[in-house]
Amino acid sequence: MNFLLKTILFATSTIAFTISPAHAQKTSPYPDKPIKIVVPYAPGGFTDILARLLSQKISEQLKQPVIVENKPGASTIIGAESVARAKPDGYTLLMAVTTTLSSNPHLFSKLPYKVTDFEPVSLAGLTPFVLVANPSVPADNVQDLIAYAKANPGKLTTATLGNGSSTHLVLSMFRSAAGTELIDVPYKGASLALSDLVAGHVDLFFDALSTSLPHLNSGRLKAIALASEVRQETATAIPTFRESGLPEMQAYSWYGLLAPAGTPEPIIEILNQAVNNALASPDVVERFKSEGAEARIMTASAFGELIEEHSKTWGDIISDLNIKLD
Repeated sequence: MNFLLKTILFATSTIAFTISPAHAQKTSPYPDKPIKIVVPYAPGGFTDILARLLSQKISEQLKQPVIVENKPGASTIIGAESVARAKPDGYTLLMAVTTTLSSNPHLFSKLPYKVTDFEPVSLAGLTPFVLVANPSVPADNVQDLIAYAKANPGKLTTATLGNGSSTHLVLSMFRSAAGTELIDVPYKGASLALSDLVAGHVDLFFDALSTSLPHLNSGRLKAIALASEVRQETATAIPTFRESGLPEMQAYSWYGLLAPAGTPEPIIEILNQAVNNALASPDVVERFKSEGAEARIMTASAFGELIEEHSKTWGDIISDLNIKLD
């Protein structure tokens, strides 16, 4: 009996020793290798700046390198698809924008990814749209602009980034709310649109406050109104459309991290906490203020609800305009 007991104990300890390394490997703490954040735009824009700012903060907290990889093209589709197809282990993330999940699914009938291919991780920031004008435009507020546009039909031109772009959709929202017509002039990029606006080749542009702010501060452009709920701390002199008589004019670009669907919830929670800690740090708060952006700390599920809310807003506009890009 003693011999049999010793044999069983020896066999049990041998099995335990054999399986323990594999078990340890499965439960190794996340993260234990570098994390990659895919940015679906070229370097230099606000999305890229935000991704690099957060990557540094996340890296400091999680004690692993966080690498930013730019994959621009096809209205963020190229970068988004690469993350949708990645292994759901928390090591490949997407710095998504409004276009990725809130408007593209309504614009393209044959997207290579679905909304359900992603897990919301954390909101990274919001930037309200601002209607900016060349100083030569004879209107300094919303009501004067509407009156001038109605008195001079077909005279005012507005830059957009093409059919179905967020700038085009916000312009369409304004046309409906104001009951007036503005000529749409499409551009291939925001920098080209802003350059022509400063030069006076076009009159107006619905831009993100973050990119227009330097031109507003220098006096090269003037602001008509913000499409936000309240005035922004970094631009308190700019009124909102709401206080200017058009309460339905609320439009933001959101930025946030997404993971491939199936990423374990504990990993999502670790990343969400890391981003929220970063957004609360004083230097990030100041950087957001200087960029005219809003930092809103929220859970992953709340971020998912925000995506759905924006998707409904843009989906309704796209449906009303009957826009399809494929």
